Amino acid sequence: MEKKIAQLSDVHFGEKNFSHDLKNNLIKQLEDENPDLIIVAGDLTTEGYVHEYNDAAAFVDELRAITEVHIIPGNHDARNVGLLHFEKQIGERKFLHMDKSCGFAILGLDSSEPDINDGQIGTDQMEWLKSELDKIPSDMCKIVTFHHHLLPIPQTGRERNILLDSGDLLSVFRDSGVDFVLNGHKHVPNVWMIEKMVTLNSGTATTRKLRGHTYPSHNQLIIKDDQILVNLINTETGYKRELANYSVKVEKEEYVICSYKHNSLPVI
Repeated sequence: MEKKIAQLSDVHFGEKNFSHDLKNNLIKQLEDENPDLIIVAGDLTTEGYVHEYNDAAAFVDELRAITEVHIIPGNHDARNVGLLHFEKQIGERKFLHMDKSCGFAILGLDSSEPDINDGQIGTDQMEWLKSELDKIPSDMCKIVTFHHHLLPIPQTGRERNILLDSGDLLSVFRDSGVDFVLNGHKHVPNVWMIEKMVTLNSGTATTRKLRGHTYPSHNQLIIKDDQILVNLINTETGYKRELANYSVKVEKEEYVICSYKHNSLPVI
């Protein structure tokens, strides 16, 4: 059994660096790859205005014509009371996706705070998260996604805008056996391994608001019975390179990442 997941974030309709060419490239690449699931980890818009959400909703319709899509808000989406438009035009601000056939579950959370760039999960969502994680069998891969980066990202300058309650969230992840965390926010792709848990950041897929030698990109996860592969795909050129490779198994009825290999980010 194999499932393919596209991870992207930081689309930014309304941003001066937004590129319609990159957006069209992304749609074509997703059509060609034909993923089983698309996860958008926030920042569909730039200022949370209704005209930006109108464009974002049309983009989401294009994604949904390809496959199943789950989306959670980012800090830009929450500006100017934008979450009202998010709920009306995009959907719920948290989600649970279960795939028993391939043995994984994905939980989406809203880490945004109105009109500020900082983020937090908050007490209510934290309790919901713990409750839902407790229901997931220990032999399934547990994946959580939200917009703000959980851990600092290299080559992004001064550290800021990390989750205000990241310590409490890390404790929940440890106690509940979370295996993968998917984030966006910094426009720089990155992968860390901490306490047998992977944190995987996606870059910006559709803008040229880029840091250093990075390029517009999105991530692809390929989940197999004994392996999870992560590819980094250049939205401009379509160039694909393996970013990470994980050997996994179920041991004593518990899902375990046995070994891993992280490759350096390509500069092309």
